[in-house]
Amino acid sequence: MTLRRKKVQKVLEIREQKLNEKAGALVQAHEGRNVAATQAEDAAQQLADAADYRNTLIAQPLTVSSWIDAEQWLAHRNSQNARAQTDLQRAEVSLVHAHENVMHARSDVKRMELLDKRLAQGESRKQSRSEQSSNDEHARRAFFGARRGECG
Repeated sequence: MTLRRKKVQKVLEIREQKLNEKAGALVQAHEGRNVAATQAEDAAQQLADAADYRNTLIAQPLTVSSWIDAEQWLAHRNSQNARAQTDLQRAEVSLVHAHENVMHARSDVKRMELLDKRLAQGESRKQSRSEQSSNDEHARRAFFGARRGECG
């Protein structure tokens, strides 16, 4: 194995390690997205419940303070829902970036594997040519040695 091929294989190992790290980050991004989606669903349900509660208050006689409390509760749930939706969008963007990083790392590994394969084929061809040249040289010596025996 040539020095160049050894270096390529070392780089290949490093790139594979980076690919594994990026794959782990992708798994974490999936988990983060799932958590954010669950939280967004919960926030949306709590907002709907708060709106339903406020609507039930409309049918009943109520005081100004209870109406203000219901409106504030609804506004609070609305802001929590908006925050949860924003978190979900961020998690989805993070997931896309993690996926792109994995794809880029995978292409880097593939390129290094291809280079290593080409170097191995080159070494094989070089060794084959060397063996063929050696065999040709032995055959040439044997042929000329046999001819010298015929002449002598």
